[in-house]
Amino acid sequence: MIDVDQYKFELTDQFRTLAKEELREDENVRQQAMAQLKEWIEKNPYIKNCRTDATFLLKFLRFRKFAVHQAGEAIERYLVARKKIPQWFQKLDPRDPAMQEILSDIPLTAIGRDENGRTIILIRISRYNPEVNTSTTILRFVMMMLEIMSEDEEFQIAGVRVWEDHTDMTLKFMGMFGLSEISSMMEILTKTMPLRLREIHGIKLPKFAVTLANFALSLLSSKLRERIMCHATVLEAKQHLQESLWPKEYGGPVDVDALNQQMKKKLEEKRDFLLSLDDMDIDLQHYGHLLGNDSVVSNTEIESGMVGTFRKLNVD
Repeated sequence: MIDVDQYKFELTDQFRTLAKEELREDENVRQQAMAQLKEWIEKNPYIKNCRTDATFLLKFLRFRKFAVHQAGEAIERYLVARKKIPQWFQKLDPRDPAMQEILSDIPLTAIGRDENGRTIILIRISRYNPEVNTSTTILRFVMMMLEIMSEDEEFQIAGVRVWEDHTDMTLKFMGMFGLSEISSMMEILTKTMPLRLREIHGIKLPKFAVTLANFALSLLSSKLRERIMCHATVLEAKQHLQESLWPKEYGGPVDVDALNQQMKKKLEEKRDFLLSLDDMDIDLQHYGHLLGNDSVVSNTEIESGMVGTFRKLNVD
């Protein structure tokens, strides 16, 4: 891991310009902010153990546009989430049988970067197998992928555009997720993980999922809701993405399966790093107000999901 004093900005001019225009980042701001945030972590009596390498500091500083105080608050939320919801955040082992099962299909793939440098993430819901996957293992998989992706500086600076394809999504899949689980997930993805969501494109959302989708949307800020677009067909969604980034199954040149194989290799190479994240620690008693009890997932709800609720819906 790169020490703050040894860090050098080595990205292209495109990302240097993006960092300056969108995040107010330049050499002076970056070095001063990293030094201040590192000192704040080291002197914080309630943070027992935390990364202070340049990559970690920058991902949170860029997430909060170099407002050091806000970046510190985001780190606190992140560390609390890791402690309060260990079933999502800890033991992110790509060799775990549950992770291996999901990795056999890899429903979430970074398929490239668009002309503005933003990472394109393709999510194919039908590749999650509700017969063997649980909501817990699915969300652990998502957190594992985000931990790896967020280490890339291009990801940190330009942000991401998400394409979520609901083609062939089943009622059984939706039934795995409970309301407080969805609430926690939305809070973590928008306020806790250092993730700059630039756009979200939903494709072919079935009618039986509309009620739950509306609930999830109600948890977002108005600014983020404006970045969400829904498309009735894959063809309609493709018009919003340059053709060079279309997957082969959508008529484009991108070999998603090959990218997935590369990601599996990378996850294996980063296994020790992923497991080392569990060494971070924070005083939960002091931060009990963060991620309050209403948003923390219960084991009962994880097991029961929303099957009962969805049985009451009229499904065409």
